Amino acid sequence: MKKSLHSQLSFSLGETKSSFAKAKEDKQKKLRWLSHTGIEWINTCPKCFWLRTNKKIYQPQGIVSRLSNRFDIVIKDYFNGYRKKGKLPPMIDGKIKGKLEDPFQEKYFHKVDNEYGFWGKLDECIVDGDFYIPVDFKTTSSDPNEKEIMEAYQHQIDEYVYLMEENKKKTPHYGYLLFFYPEFHEEVHNGFPMAIKLKKVEAHPERVLPRIQRAIEILKSPMPESSPDCEYCNWFKKIEEYY
Repeated sequence: MKKSLHSQLSFSLGETKSSFAKAKEDKQKKLRWLSHTGIEWINTCPKCFWLRTNKKIYQPQGIVSRLSNRFDIVIKDYFNGYRKKGKLPPMIDGKIKGKLEDPFQEKYFHKVDNEYGFWGKLDECIVDGDFYIPVDFKTTSSDPNEKEIMEAYQHQIDEYVYLMEENKKKTPHYGYLLFFYPEFHEEVHNGFPMAIKLKKVEAHPERVLPRIQRAIEILKSPMPESSPDCEYCNWFKKIEEYY
């Protein structure tokens, strides 16, 4: 049976769109994608950052706790349950205006130049009117109100807002950190008590691109010197003569 002109045109247009989508995807794959975790290594040691990213040589790791990863999975599942109900979870209801983004966009990508891109992965997002507000879950050992927000946490909120705005989503230039930490209790056998604290963090997306550009500059240059206080490089210098 012969296809109608309409069906032939529809097939042709669909095929063209598919080709464009594949070409775009292939182009993205060719970019070198940087992330928050990657560029934060610059603050620890530019040399280690260069080796990790350019040569895939990573610092040795000891025993790493996966407890925070498990917390993330449990909390995200909890939030997804309330997303299906169209409600804010009780732990933040009344503390945050808006609703959970539905459908939730977890990953964001932004092409920086013809060689590099930057991407990030949100834990959660609140929609308040026309604004999108990033939320990041943090498992900590003590009350976050007793100490300053870590610089890396500030950078994360900055970067989430930057990525969302580069992807045409309006933000109010702030985000939230949702902290979970254990509390002391005499009857732990009745249930392990966890305290929950919500912190609003002002975002500075204008600071993100210079950080990314500095990272790119380091990667394109010869291997830099170590940071004077890098424990990995200092250890290697001490034992190098024995090898």
